[in-house]
Amino acid sequence: MSNELTDRIAFGRTAVEEQIEFFVERFGRVDSQWKYDGTRVTEADLNLSKAFEGALSGRFSEDQFLSEEIDSETGAIRLESKYSWLLDPIDGTNNFARAIPACSISLALLEDGVPVYGYVYDHMTQSLIHGGAGLGLRVDDREAGLSDEPPSFQCIVGAQHCEMEETIADDVALQRKFKIRNFGSSAIQLAYTAVGWLDGVIAHRVSSWDIAAGVAMMNEVGGRIVYFGTEPFPVTAFDVRTPTLSYLAGSPAMVDAMLETTGRG
Repeated sequence: MSNELTDRIAFGRTAVEEQIEFFVERFGRVDSQWKYDGTRVTEADLNLSKAFEGALSGRFSEDQFLSEEIDSETGAIRLESKYSWLLDPIDGTNNFARAIPACSISLALLEDGVPVYGYVYDHMTQSLIHGGAGLGLRVDDREAGLSDEPPSFQCIVGAQHCEMEETIADDVALQRKFKIRNFGSSAIQLAYTAVGWLDGVIAHRVSSWDIAAGVAMMNEVGGRIVYFGTEPFPVTAFDVRTPTLSYLAGSPAMVDAMLETTGRG
């Protein structure tokens, strides 16, 4: 592994850990605003985004910094650097604002637009889940990996934005075959799948910044991800107004079972 990659992975962890105190201090103690698309944003989201940009750009000035909280009027940003950072400063902002612990910081390091390492600070367990292909996967410093539970009714699937009109069939089908949980944080649900706390995940209306960290983790543990439509990686241009995406993920056996159950296979 090159020194330039090693240095970035180490610094990325430090950058996340340095912002946890602020995240905890502001948890449930923020004023909310509403973005152009009707989603919630708080002053904590904006402050965290600025703090990460300052830290990462200050240390690696040649890297590009991308965040959910970039001004929506900026338009498409073409990726031109070898390395870039993709941030969701608070994933699960609705939960965060209302003091529900299912929320997270999600940061991914991209190489040529592909997630190679991810960090998710999970406020529910107050742990840092982090890893990437060929680089291990850990909860803090404990090794972790996919669930080896064979597909069955005992398996737990994280579901995001179920009960919407266009995904009701997925929701009904999965509830008949598996146990369903919705934590309200896309980053947490994919990270939980990578470390084996969930057996699988299906999500609709998510964005690249929601899942980039978890994609890097899944690539390390041999997980499978199936996108319903255009694949988001590699990122060649970043625009916060890019249409959302849908996907499912888990172990290869679990993905096969979920595809069969939903009729998407």
